[in-house]
Amino acid sequence: MTLRWGFVGRGEEFELLRAALTDVDSRGAVLSGAPGVGKTRLATELLEFAANQGWTTQWAVGTRTVAGVPFGAFAHLLPPGDETATSSPEVLRRARDELRRRGGDRPFVLGVDDAHLLDDASARLTHLLAAGAHAFVVATVRRGERTPDAISALWQDGLAERVEVQALSRMEVGHLLDIVLGGQVDTATWHRLWDVSGGNVLLLHELVLIGLERGSLTERVGVWSWVGELACGDRLTELVEERLVGLDQQQHTALEVLALGEPLPSSVFGSVVGSRVVQELHRRGLLTVLPQGRRHTLRLAHPLYAEMMRAGLGGMRRRTIYRLLADALAATGMHRREDALRASLWRLEGGGPNDVTMLMAGAQWARAMSEHRLAERLARAAVDEGCGADAWIVLANALYRQGRYGEALLAVGDRLPPDAGDAVAVEWAITASSIFFWGRGDADRAEEIMQQAEQAVAPGADHDLLAAHRATLAFFHGRPADALFAVEPVLTRTSPSDEVVMRARIAAVPVLSVRGRSDAALQLADEGMQAGVRLMDERPLLVSELLAMQAMACWMAGRYRQMEDMATAAYQHVVAEKAHDLRGLWAMLLGRAALAAGRAATARRRLREACALFRQQDPRGLLPWALSSVARAAALLGDVEDAQRALAEQHRSQLPAVRVFESEAVLAQAWTAVAQGEHSAARSLACRAADVAAAAGLRSAELDALHDAVRLGETRVQARLAALAAEVDSVLAPVLVDHAAALAAGDADALDRCAARFAELGAPLLAAEAAAEAAEKHHRSGHPAARLAAQERSRTWASICEGAQTPSLRRAGVSSTLETLTARELEIAELAARGLPKREIADRLVLSVRTVGNHLNHIYAKAGISGRAELAPLLGVDAVPLG
Repeated sequence: MTLRWGFVGRGEEFELLRAALTDVDSRGAVLSGAPGVGKTRLATELLEFAANQGWTTQWAVGTRTVAGVPFGAFAHLLPPGDETATSSPEVLRRARDELRRRGGDRPFVLGVDDAHLLDDASARLTHLLAAGAHAFVVATVRRGERTPDAISALWQDGLAERVEVQALSRMEVGHLLDIVLGGQVDTATWHRLWDVSGGNVLLLHELVLIGLERGSLTERVGVWSWVGELACGDRLTELVEERLVGLDQQQHTALEVLALGEPLPSSVFGSVVGSRVVQELHRRGLLTVLPQGRRHTLRLAHPLYAEMMRAGLGGMRRRTIYRLLADALAATGMHRREDALRASLWRLEGGGPNDVTMLMAGAQWARAMSEHRLAERLARAAVDEGCGADAWIVLANALYRQGRYGEALLAVGDRLPPDAGDAVAVEWAITASSIFFWGRGDADRAEEIMQQAEQAVAPGADHDLLAAHRATLAFFHGRPADALFAVEPVLTRTSPSDEVVMRARIAAVPVLSVRGRSDAALQLADEGMQAGVRLMDERPLLVSELLAMQAMACWMAGRYRQMEDMATAAYQHVVAEKAHDLRGLWAMLLGRAALAAGRAATARRRLREACALFRQQDPRGLLPWALSSVARAAALLGDVEDAQRALAEQHRSQLPAVRVFESEAVLAQAWTAVAQGEHSAARSLACRAADVAAAAGLRSAELDALHDAVRLGETRVQARLAALAAEVDSVLAPVLVDHAAALAAGDADALDRCAARFAELGAPLLAAEAAAEAAEKHHRSGHPAARLAAQERSRTWASICEGAQTPSLRRAGVSSTLETLTARELEIAELAARGLPKREIADRLVLSVRTVGNHLNHIYAKAGISGRAELAPLLGVDAVPLG
């Protein structure tokens, strides 16, 4: 593919250069920065700008090859013979005159790249051109390199502006990658590439090329992701080797050790390579020291150093280093839990004898840290060493988390292991039932497994863990009442186990939320966090899961800003910590927060990323829910094709066991119908979504669907909405009821009040709709000033929503010539404007062709137009001509 490297993140520097170029008192600019940071690109952009403004431009480059040759960098610009002359004053004047001649009558810009490598004659010529106002000089120099005095004098004497060119920020790298790859890049990928490149454009360029060549950087359904390990190509290796020139053998060996073991406790690293070597590497800036509790850990100063070192190690050398590291760590006493993981892994890598207990401890710690491939490897080693059912269960769990359901089922088996103790029985039941439920979509077999385990496990903490898992299965199966029945007894007991407290609340919080009891859900989440503080180091995944459920409760309670704040902080954390298990969930919650606020483009971007992550790892079957949400966001943006594509994939990926999100899919169909101009079908689908949610006892989803039906013009659900809102804990619910009532009554003032309350609650799209509806009612009541004020408020709130369109906003933008059309006439007009023939319009709306024709004639008469060709511009839709 052809890469387009955009000019990103340099707006401030470029404006500074542009201002200097047009300042009559300025003679030039010197761009200073690290190698590869983008100095040359910035200089060439300025020369291109100058050329477009009518300036003459020339370019010279300093190199080590010609650094000893007078005028070597300017040889291609000088008359024959002068390019090898000495730097006498006369030669300087002739060279100056030649360059002035090249400029003619136009102003002249001279670009000098790598000016720190210029020979003295070239440097003096550059200074002479600037000092005499013969040229505006743009020079680049490498930070930290010795620069010729004549070049240093450019900024020291005030002739030129010195500009420090910084590396790109994380956000700028993300933006640049979107441009380069021509599509959305998932957050973790651009964070990872920023971490490795440090925002250096040259390094970033090489990493992207390597990723594309090796298939590590791939695109799927519009989202680019980096899958697998980073790797150094030849060019990157050369760049890194330049930094490592001058190391002796001991120092080189020390870097190899650190590359394989990082991050390493300073005591372990020092015991292997010696404290003197550690101090020297730190002095040279090749090590980074990170405090970690009472320990200090060491890493190589740049990820590419480690990658290059690892790539150059042979198998025997690796094994030797791993054995040294394992012995050194064992000698420290291994006081931390993760030490068992690292020691067992290093012994495994080193080919030495391994302790089964350490292998299992390492595998379980890797599972807790979401390192599922590592957990698989250690668990397999434990199985090979003769470990029993507990090793097989850890192995099965690791395979399940990687989406390898068939292998996981073979590992765990479908019967309770004989003579299993309570703890093993619980682990087996949770793992096996999860594989059947989410991996195979077999809810019945999952239920049988749970029953078998519950009969075998004695009452107590282990039994309570089973109850919490049963509740989770029931929730995802679309049976929240059964889920609550299973987990409520656990919630009322005082448990000695923090894990039981956490798991019970992870199960209960979403159940209470969808049942409309968000206040109780949020209180439970707060209580669970007290146990979470104690489990943070050992079970961080549990803490993050409970936080996610708390964010979901905020969403169901209408606390959109609180939800978004939580999701933003949590997503940034899981990306930084590379916690892959929950990245998809948090990306989806961020997308849903944006969708609730009406920021449709942001919502779609976040939700597409969630889908990309769920396609890689989806242990809870959340991909269909995310796809339904993508369809809603795309429909709001008017992108029917994208919405339909998302719904088609949602249908294909839907697991028969996971039913809790069925109403979401129907509601997504409703909004897709809106985007197609099929408003009658949309109203019907929204009501159906409410019925599906009601049948499952999902009150929050039912409330959402009923209000969407109101927004789409349904007038028969007002009483049902009001009755349901009285049973739901949501700060938004009363406003939804008032909005429906105000629409039914045609009360413009009440609609104005609803708009203001929606805005206060962080729902600007709903606010924009209500204000647009108020403007319409004010117009019909003959209050032009109130109408204009409401229209202005609607436009202000709609501007936050990134192009989202709804029927209310669409009607607000309809030409005044169509204001007298009824809702039915507007629907027929929109379908006709989109190019649908009368027969298809009739079929979609269940009308006769004759009735459609009569409606169209009335529409043309009211609008004062001659036919359907004139409808599209009046309605603001894209016309599709009839074939």
